[in-house]
Amino acid sequence: MRDSVLVFSLAWILTIEQGLCGKLERAAHRPNNVLDDYYAYRHISIIHFDVPDCTVAAAFKFTAKEEKTGGIGRCSARNVSLFLKSGSLPFVRPDGSKIAAKLMERRRRYYTLNMESTGDEYMIRIEAPAPGDWYAIAFRSWSDPDNGKITQQGLGASCDTVLDAELLLESATIVSLLDPKQEYEVHMNESTDSAVMQLLIPDEFVDSSLALKSTCGEDCRIAVHVTADDHLAGAIVNSTNATVFFKPYSDAFHYVTLRLLSGESSNVSLQLVDSSPTEPSQVKSVDLMRKSLPDFFLFDYEHLRGNGTKPSAFNLTADTLSVLSFEIGRVYDVGGTLTLGLKLVDVDEKKNVIVIACISLGYYSNITAGGSCARLDNTTVADIYVNSSEPATVHAPFPEPGIWHISLKAFCIEENCHCVATCLNGTACEECDCMTPCDAKVESRISSLPCIEGRCNSQGKCMHYMSGGFVFAACHCSGAYRGFDCADDTYVLGNSDIIARVLLLTGSNLAFIASVYVAVCREYFTEAIVYAAVMFFSTFYHACEAGEDVYSICIMRLSVLQFCDFFNALLSIWVTLVAMASFGPKLTAFCQIAGAVVLAMSAEMDRTALWVFLLPAITGSALIGLSWGMRCKRRGTVRYPSRPYRSIYFPGGLLLVSLGLVCYAFLQTRRNYYIVHSLWHVCVAIGVVLLLPKRLYMK
Repeated sequence: MRDSVLVFSLAWILTIEQGLCGKLERAAHRPNNVLDDYYAYRHISIIHFDVPDCTVAAAFKFTAKEEKTGGIGRCSARNVSLFLKSGSLPFVRPDGSKIAAKLMERRRRYYTLNMESTGDEYMIRIEAPAPGDWYAIAFRSWSDPDNGKITQQGLGASCDTVLDAELLLESATIVSLLDPKQEYEVHMNESTDSAVMQLLIPDEFVDSSLALKSTCGEDCRIAVHVTADDHLAGAIVNSTNATVFFKPYSDAFHYVTLRLLSGESSNVSLQLVDSSPTEPSQVKSVDLMRKSLPDFFLFDYEHLRGNGTKPSAFNLTADTLSVLSFEIGRVYDVGGTLTLGLKLVDVDEKKNVIVIACISLGYYSNITAGGSCARLDNTTVADIYVNSSEPATVHAPFPEPGIWHISLKAFCIEENCHCVATCLNGTACEECDCMTPCDAKVESRISSLPCIEGRCNSQGKCMHYMSGGFVFAACHCSGAYRGFDCADDTYVLGNSDIIARVLLLTGSNLAFIASVYVAVCREYFTEAIVYAAVMFFSTFYHACEAGEDVYSICIMRLSVLQFCDFFNALLSIWVTLVAMASFGPKLTAFCQIAGAVVLAMSAEMDRTALWVFLLPAITGSALIGLSWGMRCKRRGTVRYPSRPYRSIYFPGGLLLVSLGLVCYAFLQTRRNYYIVHSLWHVCVAIGVVLLLPKRLYMK
C-alpha cells in the first residue's frame, strides 16, 4: 500500500517541489481530540473533514501536544501516528498483527504522518483532492505491550495527548463546466493561474484520454490533474501537445485541474477522447437488489429472478464479460466490512472450470485471456479465484463509497495445463493457451457486516464504537489475542507459561502464613485476621485474573476479589503501623475501626490511586512519630523502643518493605509482572514479620 502511495503521488510531489504557494484559507477546525495508546483498532480517534468540489489544493494541518491532568512531574512528548484517507476510514495495522481472513489487496491509497506531541505543526498537502469526506485516524503510536511499564497511578505525571486539526483550502481562480464532446479553451496567466473544469463523462467512455494543446513556451510548465472520487491521473505538461490517460468512473463527476507553474501566460485547449470504445454486446450487466437491515452496516446485494424473494444463481457466457455493480453509500455504509463471495453451481464433473473475478471501484476491469485483471496502468492477478471445489471469499474492511464493480469470466482448463499455475498464483498473464472461455453458473454473496462477517473468531467480541461522531465496528479481543479479527496469537501464552504465572502469583502469598503465625504468637489477633484475609483474597484474585480464562479459579466476581485484595492490603499497612505505635487497647481499637471505614471508602473511590496508598502510610507514620516522641520525651531519652527492635528488626523490615515498594512502583512491566509482583508479596509478608514488634520491646 505504501509503495502505491509513492507511485501515485509522484506527480503531486513534483508539483509541490515546483514551489506551489497558492493562498490557503482555513475552512475547518477540529480541536481537542484526545488520543489513546494503540493496542487494537478500537483505540483510534476519528477526525472528519469535508472537502468541497472544485478545490485546487487542500492542506491538512495537525498539532499534537501534552496536557497535564494530574500527578507529579512534567509531561514527556510521545510519538503519534496519523493516517488520512478520502471516502472511508484507513484500514491499518501498525502493530503488524496477523489476520486470518483474506483481505482485498488493492484499495484506495492513504497518507501516513508520524509526529511527536511537542506542539509543532505537521502538514499534509494534497493537490487536486477528491471532493467529499476525508477521514483522519490518530493514536499514540504502537509499542510492544510486553515492554510497557506498569506504574502506580499518581506517582508520575498523568497526561493527555491532544491533537488539533485544521483544514485549509485553495480555490480555483477559474471554475467552469466542460462538455465532454466538445473542445474547451482556457486562458491562464499570473493572476489566473489555476482552473477547474467539471464534467460528467458518458458511460460509453471506457478508457479515456485528455488531449491538451497549449501556447506554452520552453519555460512554461502546467500541472494537470484528473480527479473523480479519487485522483485518477496527473502530469506536468511542458510541451505544446500532451495526452493524459485515465479510466473514468461510471456515473460520477470528474474534475480537470490546471495550474500554471511557470511562464507568463498560456492558452490551453482540452478535448476528451475515448481511447478504446467497447461494444455493448461484450459486456453483460447482472442486476442486483439491495436489502438493508435495521442495524449499523447491515445490508446485502442479491440477484433475484423475476419476482422471487430468494437469491438465485446467474449464468456466465463465454463470449461476454459479466459485471456485477453495486453502490456503497457515504458515512453510514463505510464503518463495517464488505464481504464478496462467489460459488460455482451445477458444475459438470468432467470439466475443470474456474471463475476469475476482478473487483474495482468506480469502473469495471477487463479480464485477459490468461485470467488476469486489466486495469488502467497495469495487469494484476485476480482478486477472487473460484474453482468447483469450494466457494471463495474476500473482505474489504471500511469500504470506500461509490459504485463497485465485479467483472466475471469463466474458463475451462485443459488437462496438463502448465501455465494455469503460473497465471493464477502470483503472476499476471495476458494469455494462456490451455484456458478457454466457457459458460458457467455462479452464485454471488455481497454483504456488509460488522467486523469480519459479524464475528471475531472465537477469541473476541464484535463491538460498535463511536469517535468523532462516527460509528465503526471493531473486535474486542479476549486474553492476549489481538488483530482485526482476533486471530493473532503472538502474545498468547502457552499452558506451561500460564500455569507458572498462576502458581508464582498465588504461591507467593503463602509467605503471609509467617505473618499470621507471628501475629498470633505475639497476641496481635486483629492483625492476624487482616493478614489472613490478605493472603486469602490476594491468592484467589490472582488465581482468577492470571489464568487467561484457561486455568482461572474464580470463587466470586473478579471486581469483588479485586476490591477485597486492595482493601485488605491497605488495611494490613494500617493495622501494622498502629501496632508499631503501641497505643493502649482502647485507642488502638478506635484507630483500627476508624481506619477500616476510611480505607473501605477510599478503595471503592479509586483503589489504584497513589493517595489511597499514601493515606494510611503517612497517617500511620505520623502516629508512630507522635507516640514514640511522647515516650522519649517522658523518659528523657531517645532510646525507644528497645535496642533489638530499634537496631535490627525495625530497619530490616523498613528496608525490605521499601525494596518491595520500589519493585511495585517502578520495575513492573507486562513481561515481568508475575515475577516482580510475586516479589512484592514476599517482601511485604516478611517485612510485616520484622516490623510487628514484640510487646516487651514497646514497654
